[in-house]
Amino acid sequence: MTYNKYNQKITKMKEINTNWSSPKTNIFAALWCLKAALASGHNARLIKMRNEDCQYPIRIKKYDTDFRNYEFQIGLVRTRQEIINDQSMSDFDKHLTLNYSACYGSNEAVERYYKFGYLNMDNFKGMGRSHLVKVDDIIRFYRTHPDKTMHKRAESYINQYKDPESNYYGFYDMYRYKHGSPWAVKTFNHKLWVVELLDGKPAKIPALIKVLNWISYPLKLIPKRRVLKMPEYTNYSFRIGDVVHGFEIEFQIPKKFSF
Repeated sequence: MTYNKYNQKITKMKEINTNWSSPKTNIFAALWCLKAALASGHNARLIKMRNEDCQYPIRIKKYDTDFRNYEFQIGLVRTRQEIINDQSMSDFDKHLTLNYSACYGSNEAVERYYKFGYLNMDNFKGMGRSHLVKVDDIIRFYRTHPDKTMHKRAESYINQYKDPESNYYGFYDMYRYKHGSPWAVKTFNHKLWVVELLDGKPAKIPALIKVLNWISYPLKLIPKRRVLKMPEYTNYSFRIGDVVHGFEIEFQIPKKFSF
């Protein structure tokens, strides 16, 4: 027994092990996680806790759509459609990749563009400070440049970024948030379901696992929706199952209709 300096008994709180999975907002998803824990040989149960008290809480990406707060991370050889279908990228990450290009120039040119949207050749030195430039601004700059050879550069950007029918296969820039972690713990007004791993040997409960399989099976049939908002259109995708064995349907709704 532990006592403090006032000779008062200190009751040690029990440590709760919730490192199996993140908390769930509905009981069916939580049962799916519990079934996986039991099938893996763990002794576990479902409890309700606040999201911020769990070891792997649900996090949300900070809603920062200012492109100036992002920086170049890596360039990958891909097609436009591969980026749209990438399940590991957020909608905003796809928006940045498909609408911005990483350029290198002087600090003065970068600050001028970030403040006033003005471009000059100092933004395209190929060396210096990395910064994001909107593809539409690059195309406009090259098209209006007195040097006619620059017009070919504008056409290459149009072919890569603006033509939805293009089969361009080349480098696209990926970006990251440059002001620390872009993720924050989401706050809920109620407690969530989470799997607690218990000490001791697990009991043999194959029947319970079968029941949980039956209860949680309908979760496989619920399609997951993703929305990618682009300047010209909005792409809606609905997927059932994983990437290899699942099915996906996509709808592209243009923002402007013409005949």
